[in-house]
Amino acid sequence: MADRVAEAMQDLYAVGPDEFMATRSRLVADAKAASDKAAATEIGRLRKPSLAAWAVNLTAREAEDVVADLVDLGERMRSAQSRLDAAALTGMRKERDATVEVYVRAATRAVSDAGRSLSPAAQQEVRATAIAALADERASAAVTSGQLTRSLSYSGFGEVDLAEALARTTGGAILTVVPGGRGSRPAGRPGGGRKPRDQQVDDATAGVERAGDEGADEAAGDGATGDAAAELRAEREAELEEAERRLSDAERAVAAARERAEETRERLAVVERQLAKAREADERALEAVTDAVRERKQAQAARDDARQALAD
Repeated sequence: MADRVAEAMQDLYAVGPDEFMATRSRLVADAKAASDKAAATEIGRLRKPSLAAWAVNLTAREAEDVVADLVDLGERMRSAQSRLDAAALTGMRKERDATVEVYVRAATRAVSDAGRSLSPAAQQEVRATAIAALADERASAAVTSGQLTRSLSYSGFGEVDLAEALARTTGGAILTVVPGGRGSRPAGRPGGGRKPRDQQVDDATAGVERAGDEGADEAAGDGATGDAAAELRAEREAELEEAERRLSDAERAVAAARERAEETRERLAVVERQLAKAREADERALEAVTDAVRERKQAQAARDDARQALAD
């Protein structure tokens, strides 16, 4: 079963959003035709990714170098953070901004090449996902998995919430990752000593609560047959589509709000630095006033002495 589901996940999360439901139904039917009911159930539970999540998945396949740069920078930033190396983090700020911009452009280009487009809101979700990957090792592994179902975001503290963000089986395991397109290349970066990406994802996501599967048993159930089963499945898929649309709208709103919060924090940091510089300048000005007053008193005393000497 595991091999069949893993192959199905590679196929399913490589197709465009418009093809997802039909492809999943076909894969479920193929599994049933092969008398693999367990695999059919697992495949039927796989969730459709949002547009932004699909863009991230597509980027993992189509822009490996860009993704590798994002992962590498995230490792260096987290290392500096663990050492409390503020100077190193400050020095990487421009690189961070540039790397995120390159990633968003790569995702936008990959989506365009696939015949779709990313709205400004979806681009913001992709940007928020890239920032989350820089901040959190588990999020980084999720971004390279090619199996996101929703975008990610980082609030500036704590861990990134991965609940319902990754394609998983009933047991919570992530079966496969597909960097380079359908697993055709080794998952690790060439020449590196890192674990394969699928092991990274399994390790990094250990302990994450698995997503709820409300309604999934009915959608992939084996008890219904014929027209009744088809109608029930169509009804459940329509309900799932609506729920996913609402979730996608909510995720976009959260991502936009957190992006605004981050911008506000950045502006606040700039103002605080400017205020610190202004206070330093004020202190220097007060010192200059004190020195000038002292020199004036000394000049006055010298003048008075000179006048007294002249009078004598």
